[in-house]
Amino acid sequence: MSHLTKKRPVFLRKYLSLAAGIALMSMIDPYELHAQQVELNFKNANVKEVITSLSDHYGYEFVFDGNLLKTARPISVNLKLSSIEDALSILFKDQPFSYRLENKRIILYRKTVSTNSQLVRGKVIDSLGNTIAGVSIHNLQDNSQAMSSGDGDFELNVTSPEIQLSFRHVSFNEKVMRFSPEQVTRPVRVMLSTKESMLNEIMITGYQRISKERSPGAYSMINNDQLNKQINVDLASALEGQVAGLTYIKNPARVAADNPVLRGIGTYSSDVTTNPLIVIDDLPTELTLNDINPYDVESVTVLKDATAASIYGARAANGVIVVTTKKGKGQGVSVNFNVDQFITQKPDIAKMHYASTSDLIDYEIDVYNKERSRYANTESLFNYYGKLGSGSLKYYSPLYDLFRKESIGTINQQERDATINTWRNNDYIKEFTDNVWQNETRQRYNASISQNSSKSNTFVSFNYDKGKGQVVHEKNDKFNLYLKSAFNITKWLNATVGLNGTYSVNKETDGIYNDLFLQPRYTRIKDENGNLVYAPYVDLSSSIGPGSAINGETAEQIAANGNLKSTSFNVLEALGEGIESNKSLNLRAFTSLRATIYKGLSFQTQFSYELGQASRESFYDEDSYMMRVASNAMVSYNAATGVYTKNLPAGGRYYQFESKRYNYTFRNQFNYDNTFGQYGQHQLTALAGFEMRQSHVPRPIQQLLVGYNPVTLTSTTIDWATLSKSGITSYIYGGNVRLGDLNGVAQKETLHRFTSLYANAGYTYSNKYNLTGSIRVDQADLFGVDPKFKYRPLWSVGAGWNVSNEEFMKNKDWLNSLKLRATYGITGNVDQESSSYGTATWKSDKLFPYLQYLEQKSLPNPMLRWEKTTTTNLGVDFSIFDNRLSASIDAYNRYSSDLLIGAVLDPTVGANSRVINNGALRNKGIEFNINTVWLKRKDLTASTQLVFSFNKNRVEKVNGLTATAQSYVGSPTNYFFQGRSYNAVLAYRYGGMVNGYPYFLDQNGESNVIFDENGTPTKINAINSPDALVDMGTLFPKYTGSINQRLRYKAFDLSAMFVFSGGHKLRKDAIDLASDELTNAGLVNRWAEGANNDYPRLLVDYPDNLRSSAGTLSTLWRYSDQQILSADYIKLRNIAVGYQLPKQLAHKAGMQNVRLTAQVNNLWTWSAAGNDIDPESYSLNSGTRYLPLAKSFLMGLSLTF
Repeated sequence: MSHLTKKRPVFLRKYLSLAAGIALMSMIDPYELHAQQVELNFKNANVKEVITSLSDHYGYEFVFDGNLLKTARPISVNLKLSSIEDALSILFKDQPFSYRLENKRIILYRKTVSTNSQLVRGKVIDSLGNTIAGVSIHNLQDNSQAMSSGDGDFELNVTSPEIQLSFRHVSFNEKVMRFSPEQVTRPVRVMLSTKESMLNEIMITGYQRISKERSPGAYSMINNDQLNKQINVDLASALEGQVAGLTYIKNPARVAADNPVLRGIGTYSSDVTTNPLIVIDDLPTELTLNDINPYDVESVTVLKDATAASIYGARAANGVIVVTTKKGKGQGVSVNFNVDQFITQKPDIAKMHYASTSDLIDYEIDVYNKERSRYANTESLFNYYGKLGSGSLKYYSPLYDLFRKESIGTINQQERDATINTWRNNDYIKEFTDNVWQNETRQRYNASISQNSSKSNTFVSFNYDKGKGQVVHEKNDKFNLYLKSAFNITKWLNATVGLNGTYSVNKETDGIYNDLFLQPRYTRIKDENGNLVYAPYVDLSSSIGPGSAINGETAEQIAANGNLKSTSFNVLEALGEGIESNKSLNLRAFTSLRATIYKGLSFQTQFSYELGQASRESFYDEDSYMMRVASNAMVSYNAATGVYTKNLPAGGRYYQFESKRYNYTFRNQFNYDNTFGQYGQHQLTALAGFEMRQSHVPRPIQQLLVGYNPVTLTSTTIDWATLSKSGITSYIYGGNVRLGDLNGVAQKETLHRFTSLYANAGYTYSNKYNLTGSIRVDQADLFGVDPKFKYRPLWSVGAGWNVSNEEFMKNKDWLNSLKLRATYGITGNVDQESSSYGTATWKSDKLFPYLQYLEQKSLPNPMLRWEKTTTTNLGVDFSIFDNRLSASIDAYNRYSSDLLIGAVLDPTVGANSRVINNGALRNKGIEFNINTVWLKRKDLTASTQLVFSFNKNRVEKVNGLTATAQSYVGSPTNYFFQGRSYNAVLAYRYGGMVNGYPYFLDQNGESNVIFDENGTPTKINAINSPDALVDMGTLFPKYTGSINQRLRYKAFDLSAMFVFSGGHKLRKDAIDLASDELTNAGLVNRWAEGANNDYPRLLVDYPDNLRSSAGTLSTLWRYSDQQILSADYIKLRNIAVGYQLPKQLAHKAGMQNVRLTAQVNNLWTWSAAGNDIDPESYSLNSGTRYLPLAKSFLMGLSLTF
């Protein structure tokens, strides 16, 4: 048996070699290699002969009236030219006709006989060579006007002898040019520079590119300058604080990525994603923001409302994030190199508020004495915890074991007390953080090469990212390749091809060892000399098979038995065992072909294919702690013969799991963009297309081998049916023990297909009034078989008014732009785990493996449909005082209906309840994005950006299943009250405290605890009615935002970003009143007889007859209204200082640009809750602390050649 991963490096090398070859080949411009000059040699040739020759050489079709050539002059030339434009300008210079080029046709027409009129033709482009539509061209001499078409072309008849043209566009700086009559005999080319405040104002929806002034939609754009003003950990962090309405739901334990949410949560189902759809270079992707190399990104556009998002159909209810990758700029070849270094400190363990070692010992002694008092003698107490083979083994701590040893005479009282006093000086947590934790380090290297010419454009980047984790032995390596090449094959045809690949390897330790309380705080990891200290046993079960925790007496018996393996343990040694290797490969290939059919009309076909492959494998050798425990558990003993049987073979345990996914998107689309009318006042943009998508997740592959030898790659065959199903009688545990199998991973294959028709149109009149509309119809295997649910269109309409372009606003010098806009539309979301058909799982019986049967999973649902979100958006954009102050303000109302949620059914349908489209949820909000340049001097510029959003949600409809009060309190994402907030913080009403016993008020306002005259409870009732709960607010922040401050002085720049969040609640980390295993510092503040009775009793303080009720009071105490705090916070997320090397110095070093950046992340936090509570590292509903975010120090170097 061989490791599957043995072949991976070979594949990776082949993949990288192939990719590098493609990248190098793509840098060669085929048009520059094969461009050739045409030799033109005519002597007194008539024009027809010349036209025939030109048509043969260049492939153009000539259109003309035969009478037009009767007065044409003979042509005599001898020259070499490569351009048809150059040839025409020379050959037809003195002819009585003019010409114009339209695609592959050359149209000849008679010159006007009027000496007072002349036709000016040309094209308007930006600095990158992209054509600009909607440019207003005005001849300042005779007031004649025109407007550039969708291809940037314009024609203007002028009557004045002088030609002075003004070119104006809302996103570009005005340009005035003078032309002589001779200069305009051939087409002119005009380049406009982008306004500094408008560098990001071309909205990219993924289906089209449209200027901001023409779009009524709500969106945010982040350009390359904004993305790179600081060093970004990943693309997700680069967007934080940049987009109003975009909130990240933090994963406090940081075991997974944070979830981005746009404009609130609009679903009840955990199977329906709340993440926005990610689009890369016009095509949807299954990649996440964290999978995208931020150095490959040119800009990001976030579509918030229905106007643009509706054309994505049943995937866009959560918004759309459109990522545009870089391409070559300027002319020639450019090389960029970036090096980034990250160092993250260890978390501040003091902020966890753990009890000290001495306090924990005192508390545990109290617990022991209380428990000992319930037994006749010490022996009876430890008999309760079980002995070898008793069938009921239970763990007790080393402190308990010390009392046991004293009771049997192994040690005396003085030795016991001396040992305890020594333990008070120990600190397992400190030793753990000193020896197990390390500063996280990360190095990132990125190299990119770009090339641009008139015929081709290529961008290639290579990225290598490596780092070490917080825990020793943990490390990661990641490789990323991105290639994109565009070719202008002809004037009417261009193509794009690309490849993106990511390969990563992560090494992780067994997470079970990362528990800070894996061993008591009074134990040790190393002694004073640095030698490992081994515990004879620990409270730890095997994570890979049978074998649960044991106790001190059992550990001694195992150690004395030569047929069993040692149970000694040291965490530093164990961390190096069973290292899990996680490998992932993501490939994305894409291509696009665009053909211009006629003026303003084009056809585009696009295709992308994605492959994702993930694997993990782990190996525990036979001497590892987990294998020793599992091996001991699988030992059986025959008392009659005295024979021990080792049912687990010698050798290690090897586990491997592999999963794959395949996705493709195929799209065909017609685009139309044209300007018409006498003065070009009408502009129409439209598209229509057809799209097919498929996602396929094959069945996973996994294998589990025991008796494995990594050298010979062999394993031992065992009787799995007996050992994992029937089990054996364990010598240690006394009862039936099973080996365990493949953790019950179901063999499941998922295939979904979508087909869609869509259309979008926008009309602009005089650059003032905009109307848009879109519609899409999705077909998928997910929707119900009822036709009325299969053909439900998603659509949107929008309107915009560019007020600043009105005549009555022209003289307002203080106003740069003012726009009002409104949109309304319907988008959708889909649950890919649901089916309109009945489903069942094929299963086999554990005891009788050959007995197989079907277990029904879900009933058919012919009315299954997508979840629908209707969005109304009103917005205003303005810029004043020479763009020194600009803002975008949006107000929205999102109503989500047909939400999937459990509902009570008529039992006659075959089930009492079922998840159906049966809920509604509303999100209302307002968003601000305000930018101001409040200081602007020659060498000094200061600017501030305020991003703010307010969101309030409400459960509009929920006919869910009835539940207890605790369900609503403990699971706010599964149980809802109509008329209240989603994720509502519900709490029990605290009544007070008597003699250390808290009491609470039920739905009738009555105490749930009845006391006698001495303050002792005689009856403790549970509170089950949801009517007894009070609404304390919501777990989801009502307002979020950021303040970004940027200061530039000569070659230096300073930026700082504060983020804030508020309007939501959290629960205190209240101590558990029903557990004897406490670690919280709050255990010191507890009830004591005759002392301050403001503190509640802990379980150790309860009399025996009330201990069973402690759980009820503990739950009510932890989830009561007096435990609620504000979750508001403000953080200095990052502060960065940058230095740009002067150009002349950079050029002397052979470089175009050199930049250095130093940055600190998570430098400062203010929390309204206080007490070192960080809401980003905290479970808001359960009141559980997680390790706080640590400070990170970053250094970056950027070089451009």
